[in-house]
Amino acid sequence: MTISINAAKQHLGILDDHQNALIETLLTAAIDACSRYIGTEDQPDPLPPIFDQAVKMTLAAMFEGREGAAVPEEAQTLLSDLRPWVFG
Repeated sequence: MTISINAAKQHLGILDDHQNALIETLLTAAIDACSRYIGTEDQPDPLPPIFDQAVKMTLAAMFEGREGAAVPEEAQTLLSDLRPWVFG
């Protein structure tokens, strides 16, 4: 995982360790959702700042809503430059 649990907790404003397991699970899901949105199973390494921010935005949406794994529209906007153009 390229985004640390501490960075994720800081973004969420979580100070204690009581929800670490949930945050780690949601962080993995957020990375997966953003990676799939840009059309790759592997996240870029190193993470571009816009990918990092999109993952954190997706994590926050998942943490707050506790439902679904959709990439929020704002995060999609950040990720749009990382998506390859495909012409059929």
